[in-house]
Amino acid sequence: MDKSKAANIAREYFDFVRQNNVNVKKGYIFGSVAKGTANEDSDIDLAIIFNELDDTFDMQVKLMKLRRRFDTRIEPHPFRASDFQTSNPLANEIMKTGVELPLPG
Repeated sequence: MDKSKAANIAREYFDFVRQNNVNVKKGYIFGSVAKGTANEDSDIDLAIIFNELDDTFDMQVKLMKLRRRFDTRIEPHPFRASDFQTSNPLANEIMKTGVELPLPG
C-alpha cells in the first residue's frame, strides 16, 4: 500500500472518528507505511493524540470497534497529549519518522 492511499484512508478514518464524538487533537501515520516499506498486506499504524483521555485501554477498544466499520487495516494507538513527548520512546520515534495528518476542519 502506498503512502498516499494510506493517508487518504487515515484522513477518512479521522473524520469518521470525529463524527462519533471522539475528540482527536492530532494524528500520525507511522511504521512501514510512513517509512515506505509497506506492502499490500501491511496495516496502517496510526497514533491518535487526545487532549484529555481517562483510559487509553478503553479508548483503544472504542477505536478498534470504529475501525471494524471502516477499514480493518487501521491499527489505532491512542495517546494522551501529556504522554506524547520526546521522553516517551515510541512517541519520539513516531514524531521523528511518522507523517502528521491534517485533521478535517
